[in-house]
Amino acid sequence: MKIGVLATISLVLGLALAATAGLGTDTDGDGVLDSADNCITISNAAPADCDEDSDGFGNACDGDHDQSGTVNATDFTNIFVPAFTSGFPTPAGEDMDCSGTVNATDFTNLFVPQFTGGAPGPSCCAP
Repeated sequence: MKIGVLATISLVLGLALAATAGLGTDTDGDGVLDSADNCITISNAAPADCDEDSDGFGNACDGDHDQSGTVNATDFTNIFVPAFTSGFPTPAGEDMDCSGTVNATDFTNLFVPQFTGGAPGPSCCAP
């Protein structure tokens, strides 16, 4: 059976499009597709993808430690500071980079931008 040139081109293009049809977006470029990523705005691929408070949002983008819907003074004063002072995280997720300790990296690189940005914590916006 002969297959025409146009039919062959159509077949090849169809297979190429089908092969890429299921690929999704990786907004933060961490190698984890948004559909499976617990933090789509901040790169936090394994092993930095922990979710200590088990709310479905990775510690890296979840500065809302008290699950109130905002990253605010309560998160900072009552939850982050005691963990930062001791160096040991609690199940609230203060170890935002998943290194095993609460340190300056957690504070400067991850908590402060969320605190000063005034954005709600992701727990408020769960689907």
